[in-house]
Formats: sequence, C-alpha cells, structure tokens
Amino acid sequence: MGFTKKDAYNYIEKTKREKIVDGDGNAAIIYLEKKAVSDLMCMARYSNNHKQTTIFGFSLVLDESIGSYTWLPENLLQVMCNKKPLVIVTDGCDSMRAAIKAMFSEATHRLCAWHVEKNVTSNVKDEGLRQLFTRWLYSNMEIEEFEAGWDAAVEEYRLHDSFWVKETYDKRRMWANAYLKDKFCVGFCTTFRCEEINANVKKFLNLRHNVLELVQNVELMV
Repeated sequence: MGFTKKDAYNYIEKTKREKIVDGDGNAAIIYLEKKAVSDLMCMARYSNNHKQTTIFGFSLVLDESIGSYTWLPENLLQVMCNKKPLVIVTDGCDSMRAAIKAMFSEATHRLCAWHVEKNVTSNVKDEGLRQLFTRWLYSNMEIEEFEAGWDAAVEEYRLHDSFWVKETYDKRRMWANAYLKDKFCVGFCTTFRCEEINANVKKFLNLRHNVLELVQNVELMV
C-alpha cells in the first residue's frame, strides 16, 4: 500500500505525540528513571524549577482573627514534619502578620508587591510620589539611599501628618527592596498566583453549598 510524503510526516508526528502524551518533561523524567534502574552507571535526579504553585493544604477557618491564623500554621507544621518555611509572602492583613511573627519569627515575611502597589494607587494621588514608591518597591538600592529618599519625599510632599504614610514606613522592612534584596525569596514577591487560584475556586462556590459540598468542590478545583 502506497503512501505520500505527508502521510509519513503525519505518522511520525503522531508517534512523537504518543510518546509525550503526559508532557515532554514528564516523559523525559520517566525515561531517565527507567534508565537509572537498568544502568547502574546512570544517575537520574530532577527538581521542578518552573515556579509552579504547589498547594500543600486547604483550610476552612471561622474568621480572620489571630487565633485562626495561628491555628492554621500549627496544623500545617504537623503535616510538614515541623519543617518551617523560610520565606512567606502575604497581603497586608494585620492578624495574619501577627500570627506569622509568633509562629515563624525567623522567616522572611514580605508583603505582596501587587497589594502594596494597589494601596499606593488608592492612597497616593501625585504621580511623582507614585513613581517613587515603585522605585522603593523594586529598585536595587542601599538602605541608606532608601531612608534618605523617604525623608526627602516626606518633606517635599508634606506627609508628616499622614497616618497611611507612617504605617507604610513602619512596615518598610517587609516591602522595600532595600531591606529585602539580600533575602533569598526564589523570585517571588507577589501572591498573584494564589489570587488566581482563589478566583477560580470561587467559580465553584455559592451560598447554597453545605460544608461537604464546599470541600468536594475545592478538591475538584485544586
């Protein structure tokens, strides 16, 4: 039975796709693991460095109090064999911040850059001052340069009586890159991916669901 050049091409492509039906990376890992079993001189090790979001747990809490946010990591630690995280990125929730400080005092706790920018947009109307905040948030500068720039901005824009500015300054070690640039955060500075997950989870939820349906729907989602 004859065949055309296109038939041969399609057959080859079909064969290639069948070999990587679960993804080319996964297929390569399976191949190397089998190789390591059959060949004693072969060593196969791999690590997922694609910065994918990995969900270690799901928790249903009564409220957003310090008690609830303390209970959550306490139970997470049990699951994680008491292995404490080195870096934590959250929004600006004060209750969560207090719980993390109590539970993980040695961890680097940084505020989500996206939430910081959102707060700046809501509280700062001057475009020049907004640009300064963006620079403080992301630029690679020394602490002395940040502090000098902050003091100059407070004077120039007359911010001495601004409660929001004072509160933001008090949290500077959690968002200003001058204080965080030497901390190993694996490239993460936002909770954006978690926000995406939350948005998708909400599509499966409504007020008529009971707790069992809530858990089952979240399981389907994640």
